[in-house]
Amino acid sequence: MKRGSVHLLRSGALILLLTLIFAGCSTPSTNGTDAGTPPATPNQNESTSTDDSSTTSQAPETKSFTDTVGVKEIPVNPQRIFSISASTQLLALGVTPVGGLQYEIEQDYYLRGYADQIKIAGDYPPNMEAILELQPDLIIASSFVSEDIVAQLEQIAPTVLYPWEANLYDQLRYISDIIDKQEEAERWIAAHDAKASQRKEEISKLVEPGATVAAIEIIKQSFQVAGNRNMGYVLHDLLGLKRLPFVQEAIDKNEGYLVYTDGQSLEMLPELTADYLIVKVNDTQPGSTDFFEEMQQSSLWKTLPAVQKNQVFVVPHDQWWSYTLFSTDALLDKAVALFQIAK
Repeated sequence: MKRGSVHLLRSGALILLLTLIFAGCSTPSTNGTDAGTPPATPNQNESTSTDDSSTTSQAPETKSFTDTVGVKEIPVNPQRIFSISASTQLLALGVTPVGGLQYEIEQDYYLRGYADQIKIAGDYPPNMEAILELQPDLIIASSFVSEDIVAQLEQIAPTVLYPWEANLYDQLRYISDIIDKQEEAERWIAAHDAKASQRKEEISKLVEPGATVAAIEIIKQSFQVAGNRNMGYVLHDLLGLKRLPFVQEAIDKNEGYLVYTDGQSLEMLPELTADYLIVKVNDTQPGSTDFFEEMQQSSLWKTLPAVQKNQVFVVPHDQWWSYTLFSTDALLDKAVALFQIAK
C-alpha cells in the first residue's frame, strides 16, 4: 500500500474517533435511571433552579448530624425523604415525603388526604424493595424502629432516628434540625400554642373548677385510662382538665411517660369516679364493641358519677387514637365541642 493511502486511513480513523467522543459528551444524563424514565416529581422542600452552572455530576452537599444512635452523614438539601412515623412532622414543615408506611398514612384519619401523594411501602416492618424503588436520598424514622430494620434502611439511604419518647414539639424541632427547617417549626408551634391557649380558656368556662375528667379506651376485653400521650395529652396537658388521682400517680411512677394505664376488667369500674367520662372504643380490635355493650349493662357502670350525671361522651376511634401534630391540633376543637354539647 502506498504511504499516502496509509496517511489517509489514519486521518479518517482519527476523525471518526473524535466524532464518537463528542457525540458521547452530548448525550443527556439519566441520573442513574433507565432511559426514558421521567424525572421524579420534586418534594415541597425541593428548590428549582435555572442556573446553567449546576450539573448533575456534582455530588450532593452533605453535613454531619448526630441522632439517637450516632453521627450520620446526610444530604444538606434532601429531595426525596422516606418517612417512618415522621410524616406529620414533615408535612407541618412544608415537606411531603415520597413514601411512608400503611399504619401511619392510611390508618391515620388526618393523613388520609395525602394517600395519593405519599407512596405506601408496606406496613411495619417495611417493604425494603418498595422503599428502594422510591429512591430516597434520606430516611427519617422514629427511635422505636429496631436495630435490624435500621441496618437494612441504611443500605438504601442515610437513616436518621428522632426520639419518639419526646413530646410533639421536641419531635418537630428535632426533625426541623435534620432538614434545616427551624423557622417553619417555630411558626407551627407558635400557632398551635396560641390555639391551645384559646381553647383552654373556652373549656374552662364549660367545666366547673375542680371537676375531673377521664378518657378511656375499650380494647378487646378490657378498658384502659389515657395518661399523658394521645387524647390524654390534649385533654389534660393542653386543655388543663383535671386527671383522676390514680392516673397521675401512674404517670409519676412511670417517670412521667404513660400512654395508657394497664388494661382493667369490669370489676375495676368503680375507680372511674370522674365527673366526665370520654369513651373511645377500639373497633379495630375484635371484641371491643361487645365488651363496651357488656360494660354498659353492668350495675357498676350505672353507678358511675359521670353516667348518673349524663356526662359520658363516646368518641370515634379513628379520630381520637393517634398522637401526632395534626390529631392534637384537631382534638383541641373536638374536645371543646364535646363540652359545649354537654352544656
